[in-house]
Amino acid sequence: MDELYRMLGKEHEGDLEREALKRQRAAAIGEQRAGEPEATLGDQTGNDVPPLLSRIAAALWRSARAES
Repeated sequence: MDELYRMLGKEHEGDLEREALKRQRAAAIGEQRAGEPEATLGDQTGNDVPPLLSRIAAALWRSARAES
């Protein structure tokens, strides 16, 4: 019985170590991104049309095609 608890304890310790490593990596990525400027609506690469406007245009296009 003691051996079972020892094995479960090692597994749990390993889980905690993996979780700590994931959190360290996430924090490092967050620090890297902190130096980047935030994108604004006009800064979208290759597309200056807001997503809502493009969805409206697509819906109008589909309805025009359905009527013809």
